[in-house]
Amino acid sequence: MTNAGSENNRLEGLIQAINNDDQVAVDQWIRSERFTLVALASEEDDEDALSALVVETEEFPAVVAFMDSEAAQLFVDSIADQIEGESVDLFEVDGESLLRPMSEEFGLLINPESDEAVMVEPGLLHSESGCDEECDGTEEEEDGSAS
Repeated sequence: MTNAGSENNRLEGLIQAINNDDQVAVDQWIRSERFTLVALASEEDDEDALSALVVETEEFPAVVAFMDSEAAQLFVDSIADQIEGESVDLFEVDGESLLRPMSEEFGLLINPESDEAVMVEPGLLHSESGCDEECDGTEEEEDGSAS
């Protein structure tokens, strides 16, 4: 069993930011955390390229992430019959590395199939102001300069 109390405390800031539709706070929370991702590959796939597990919701695709490797392993065990014949890799990334390659139409599903599951919709994930020039070293247009 995971230490749910500790995870709930960690997720509290994110849940509050989501409830307030605060893109900047969601972005800052994600960038301050580390996540465990699940990569599935069939035996004939290129094993050097890891790609995070994505689920399709009715409205958008979402990258699946976990707050720790124990929760990720419990999830993998729970879907073992659905992923038979595929190799499973767990890998850890920081929040910045999670967000950087993520396309704008993707959401983020944290700790699926648990009491601590949280869905972050795409509109809250892709904040223009959350990056503040630190993400890739390039300067974005300021809100005041666009007319």
